[in-house]
Amino acid sequence: MEDQESLLGRHENKHLGANTIASAYMYKLRRRKATVVLSPLFTTMMSSPASKPRHLEYKTVVGYFKQDDQNVDAKLFDYFKAAENFGLIDREYDTDKDFDPERKLTQWQRFEHHIHTLNRQTPLNVQYKLLYSETTYGTPAWNCYWSLKDGNGTTTWADSHLAPTGIAQALLAHDFWQNLLTTQKTSPPQTFYTSPLTRCLQTSTLTFSNLTLPTSPSTPMPFTPTIKELLREGISAHTCDRRSPKTYIRTQAPTFLFEPSFPETDPYWRPLVSEIPDSQDQRSRALLDDIFAHDNSTFISFSTHSGEINSLLRVLRHRSFWLPTGAMIPVLVKIESVEGESPWPKYEGPVYRPEENVCEDVPPPLETPAPETAPVPEVPNNEVPAPAPVDDTPPPPPPAAPVMEPAEIVPPVENIPTPPPPVAEDVNVEGNGAPFV
Repeated sequence: MEDQESLLGRHENKHLGANTIASAYMYKLRRRKATVVLSPLFTTMMSSPASKPRHLEYKTVVGYFKQDDQNVDAKLFDYFKAAENFGLIDREYDTDKDFDPERKLTQWQRFEHHIHTLNRQTPLNVQYKLLYSETTYGTPAWNCYWSLKDGNGTTTWADSHLAPTGIAQALLAHDFWQNLLTTQKTSPPQTFYTSPLTRCLQTSTLTFSNLTLPTSPSTPMPFTPTIKELLREGISAHTCDRRSPKTYIRTQAPTFLFEPSFPETDPYWRPLVSEIPDSQDQRSRALLDDIFAHDNSTFISFSTHSGEINSLLRVLRHRSFWLPTGAMIPVLVKIESVEGESPWPKYEGPVYRPEENVCEDVPPPLETPAPETAPVPEVPNNEVPAPAPVDDTPPPPPPAAPVMEPAEIVPPVENIPTPPPPVAEDVNVEGNGAPFV
């Protein structure tokens, strides 16, 4: 088997099987006759006994998006404004002189060509990917008693559905994307990943399912998200963070795919304990390692939660960037395969600590502020069924999860490394890079 780095940046390998991810998405560069297919990134993450160990390193590449700039106030940034162009900076690239010398194409078209050129001309152990991360409108923090329960006898909020505000945010994101695709020729996601929590499945569906996305013989349905266990929100004792069983999720999202190892019941949620931040970063790191080892796409979408996006930004060495609910952020990432053991411990599951905000007294009835719940409206041509409204009654609860004993508290792992600070890097294409030796 070939070494990991030898598969980076190659053109289509006709010997790869038709069912491999390498042949799952054929992406044609605009104004070019050739079809460029990026090979799988490091097909084998585990080195063979005769080879030296390798691991992946991640770095946010700055100078392309306003969200990377430390001088940009995240709380004042409005990505919905057309003038912001999703944060893509109006600038020239060193590839413009051959691709669009008269600047007749959009900024996004020139950016896409620039990224594809980078991936063709960088060393074989390096690749660049653009991640689009969307936050789901979640359940607000509320009573320390009821948030730990499945419901109050009238309403159920375990693995909660989108509230009306969340539905409106997702539809606004859909319109925003459609405008970008139509007017700016923005590069659409080639692969979609989503958290397993119901509100995230609904958000990704409302945002992307009816967009005009490129198709091919191998991708007749370009919006076919994969559900990833590790892409979930930070795991707390709140029951809204406990996912539903796999069989229930399948009834709600029948066209979605499950990763091969996806279990029937939630393996991580425990009552009265929460995942520590360092452990969540380990989980995010394991998620990225898994995706980048198997997905050759250049443009990738994550539908997840604000807490998980913050964790991903830390792992990717991106500046801290506050996102309002329902917002999105693009991140250009440099991925490099390097020799040596990974400084990150192998992810073996969450490390927990006792939930800090727990109370045993039942509050008065008038002070039981259950989170907003509402059925998701029917979306045209959307194959993912949504619960039907019945006299404004929220959707029926999923099957009860098995009763679990409180988890044994694991002491914090002392050797979890802190991700390095963001590294400023502006990339110029200056000919072919030397292969990794």
